[in-house]
Amino acid sequence: MSEDVLLPPGTHVRYDGLEDGPEFGVVVHSWYSREIAGYDCYVAFFGNSFPIGAPEQKPYILRYASASLDVVQEAPD
Repeated sequence: MSEDVLLPPGTHVRYDGLEDGPEFGVVVHSWYSREIAGYDCYVAFFGNSFPIGAPEQKPYILRYASASLDVVQEAPD
């Protein structure tokens, strides 16, 4: 997993903590959380791959610590 860092919105990430394989998503919002003493974020997940073009289904939003996510592609400037 990655280190505990602030992930800007638009960062493409992968979460590997599932038995079915990885999930892919895009960071929507990120902040420092005193609760976990680290960075937290909301991620819009698309399932086991990123969509090409407009997604067929609406993504689902989950909250994860940034340290539990791997960066696939940095957010555009």
